Amino acid sequence: MSLRSKIYGYSSVLFAALLIAVNLSVYLVFERISINNEIRRVEAEADSIVTGVRQSADSIPPDDLLRAYAPVNGMLRIVHEDGSSSPVTTTGTSEPLSKLPYHYENKTKSEYIQVDRVGYVRVSMPLIWPDGDVVNLQVTQSVAETEGGLATLRTVLVIVTIVALIPAVVSSRILANRMARPIHQMTRTMGDIQASGQFKRLPLEQKSKDELHTMGQQFNRMIELLESNFERQERFVSDASHELKTPLTIIESYASLLKRRGKERPEVFDEAVDAILSESVRMREMTEQLLLLAKQPEQWSVQLEPVDIAELAAASTRAFREAYHREVRCYSDTSGSIWAISDESKLKQMMFILLDNARKYSEDAIEVRLETRGESCRIRIVDKGIGIREEELAKVFDRFYQVDVSRTRSRGASGSGLGLSLAKELAGAVGAQIELTSTEGVGTEACIILPRSVSNSPDRPLS
Repeated sequence: MSLRSKIYGYSSVLFAALLIAVNLSVYLVFERISINNEIRRVEAEADSIVTGVRQSADSIPPDDLLRAYAPVNGMLRIVHEDGSSSPVTTTGTSEPLSKLPYHYENKTKSEYIQVDRVGYVRVSMPLIWPDGDVVNLQVTQSVAETEGGLATLRTVLVIVTIVALIPAVVSSRILANRMARPIHQMTRTMGDIQASGQFKRLPLEQKSKDELHTMGQQFNRMIELLESNFERQERFVSDASHELKTPLTIIESYASLLKRRGKERPEVFDEAVDAILSESVRMREMTEQLLLLAKQPEQWSVQLEPVDIAELAAASTRAFREAYHREVRCYSDTSGSIWAISDESKLKQMMFILLDNARKYSEDAIEVRLETRGESCRIRIVDKGIGIREEELAKVFDRFYQVDVSRTRSRGASGSGLGLSLAKELAGAVGAQIELTSTEGVGTEACIILPRSVSNSPDRPLS
């Protein structure tokens, strides 16, 4: 059984059961109230008869007096202590009442009885007869009129139940369709994705804010994540297969050259080993960068915390200077620590990428300047290298883009074109920004902008 059928069946049965239970309760309560009212009415009449007999017993024979009080649809009976009965007083339509069994009651008693499917109320009440004996007056009166009203009420409630069940069943079907529609859409969408291989999303109603709408939003977010992961995977495979061909080809060529001529010609041996080593290092760096770019930013284990960027910049420039034997100077516009909110390892990685870019495309000293502006702080990495043309500046963050390959290689620069793309991804993951300004033939400035929490002041060299 489908979920829609289950919801439809269960809700319809529940509505019907509740409706029947409510109407049945209404009828039973009304029936009890009506019968109780009839009992009280007959008790009042019996009490009136007892009073009348006491007052008129001396002037009017009791039997004649009882006939005067005879109910229209009922019976009067006098029962003596010995169990005998005086002649009953009945109307013509109540003749079967005289055949009912009876016995003496010494106290007031009321009950509801049925004779030939007709309801009656019988009230027994003690009465002092003119001769001084205590007899039992029994008044039996029909409640057919009340039962007729109850029958009408039953008919009305049955009709109301049937009529009310129609919108209840219709609303149950509407409810079932409404609840099952998003699930059907989700199932259909997943089937379309499986059949076509294309990612699709559920159409959502903007006005709805219920749990089904939330489920649809979560489904769409899951599809977005899957699509993003799939695109990254495809891009990684494409990039790796395309970009790793060149270093592998170079390594293979020089290895072949070594095999043919390396033993006889030492200069060929040195050139081939240097080329193989250089291309191997480049391939390793490129592979690491590709693997990192293939990850989702949320998989980078980012931990945002206060970082002293003055200390981090001094340590990074010192390490870079010793690794590449290049002059790198660091300055700050404040005499103390500069605290920023970032991830220390990711920020250090960004700095090394930008410092490495400055090293590749310049020969002069590289400057690292730390500045504070309002609620942000900046790490500016300035070189006096070849610069970048204005038309190329907007493309440098694209993957595998390299500016003017002939000029960079003539200066000994080499790279995969992944560094700035990776730096931009890292900046987005830690909530930073990277700005790049450059003038061809003058130099380039890369700026990392970070949120800060403590203000600092004046210019001093850090290292």
